[in-house]
Amino acid sequence: MKAISSVLFVLLFSCFCRVSAQTSQASAEDRSLDGASSSRHERVEERQEQKKKKKKKKNDKKEGARFTFADHPSFRMGTAVRLNFEARIESYARTPTNAIGLDQPHVAFASPRFGVTGDFLDRRIEFEVSRDPSEGPGEWKDVFVNLRRSRALELTGGRFKVPFGREMLTGRSNLDFVYRSFAAEALSPGRDVGVMAHGRLYRDHLKYQAGYFGRDGDNARTTQTRGARDTVAARIVFAPFASKSDALGSLELGTAVALSRLDTQLGLRGVTVLGDGVFFDRVYVNGRRTRTGLEALWESGPISLSSELAIVSDQRNGMGFESNDLPGVKAAAWYVAGTWVMTGEKKHGRVDPKRALFQGGAGAFELAARLEGLRFDDVVGTALRGNGDRVTTLGLNWYLNRFVRVQPNLIIESIHDPQNSPAPSRQGRFISGIVRFQFTL
Repeated sequence: MKAISSVLFVLLFSCFCRVSAQTSQASAEDRSLDGASSSRHERVEERQEQKKKKKKKKNDKKEGARFTFADHPSFRMGTAVRLNFEARIESYARTPTNAIGLDQPHVAFASPRFGVTGDFLDRRIEFEVSRDPSEGPGEWKDVFVNLRRSRALELTGGRFKVPFGREMLTGRSNLDFVYRSFAAEALSPGRDVGVMAHGRLYRDHLKYQAGYFGRDGDNARTTQTRGARDTVAARIVFAPFASKSDALGSLELGTAVALSRLDTQLGLRGVTVLGDGVFFDRVYVNGRRTRTGLEALWESGPISLSSELAIVSDQRNGMGFESNDLPGVKAAAWYVAGTWVMTGEKKHGRVDPKRALFQGGAGAFELAARLEGLRFDDVVGTALRGNGDRVTTLGLNWYLNRFVRVQPNLIIESIHDPQNSPAPSRQGRFISGIVRFQFTL
């Protein structure tokens, strides 16, 4: 009898413990349900999206040769061959700016840019070939091949952008403003011929680019100077919260450096935003050119914030009267920018309207604002004094659909030294208006 009682007691006690454990677990889950429901929902959506991508990839492998039209006219042959045919057509309309002597409106039609991008063998080999006649007769923009070993290591060779400056590395179709900032247009290198290694590490927390280029980019070359040579450039972008799904998940912080060699030639100059005047002229430089940059980007829902700082220092070795070294020429540019998609679409580069014009809506509307500056220091040993330009730009991006965008911009400029500006009678201050009509295929 005692044995039976002991067995019954053990069974009852076990059942009680199990029920208590389940009750405690259920209570804990109930207490955390409200706080975790959104995160759990996001993880479910992410898993579903990954499943869709895997399923699509399997279906792509099974399908034969075909033409498609999603974002671009494309040719597909499973995952072995993919070709995308791209184009961009732009026109500009500028309002009069009496302060600088521009009394009539000006309209310009840019030559179209055409290109082909593609990949072979399940994206192990990628390429791009694009040409922009508006840049000059027979001007090739990007001509390169990319070999993908893994996410951690890819190799690119040909003509492409030197890895320096976030905005400079952003395609024109994805720019928030009609023109690039001073940090990108004046102090970043641009495109050149070279080789580069790049990749993503630590689950996309770290992205790197490092390469060698024959010269230091198109932005440094004009009819007056050929720019520097033998450029070594590196860029690192750190995403500290990349694995998180909260508002900080898109935050990116980056830095870049580029070293080049100068051979007794004219250096950089300061030009107003729309090229109306020169506020700092070129001087001869010789030695090493050093570019350093910092960048930051954050996007969350319909909002984005971005910022950059770029500094360029050119040596003047052996350029004194007795072949002694002179102090170098230094320039610094910065900007802070923000955008807000008023119609609620998610901001990630170019906006894709939820309801396009003539398709149940009016498209997507985005407000944009940017404050920026470019400053050149005094050049010791010459009569050239330092000067700078401070610019405020207010803009609106109207995305009629995924292909067409209208961009009006109001540009307010203020030159530090009015006598070296296109508006000396207005104390170096003037306002310009410009609208860009852009079709991107």
